[in-house]
Amino acid sequence: MKNIATIIGALVLATGAAQAAGLNETNSHNDMPTAPVTAQNPVQVKAAQVLSPSERARRGVSANADLTVSDFSAPGPRSTYTR
Repeated sequence: MKNIATIIGALVLATGAAQAAGLNETNSHNDMPTAPVTAQNPVQVKAAQVLSPSERARRGVSANADLTVSDFSAPGPRSTYTR
């Protein structure tokens, strides 16, 4: 009985290792972009408008440096409050 349990345990470990070895080959990352990512509806803004002082210091960007960002605002009048 112990021999059968040992053989089954060895088979389980061997098949698990074989499946884990094949994971790198089956995951092809099809969702990765193949072209450089570009901004949609690009807008030039000052860094002080979109970055906090700690973020600007970490990136080494001055407050009045121009940054290119995407404009995600919807056209037309707003139905919500703005800050």
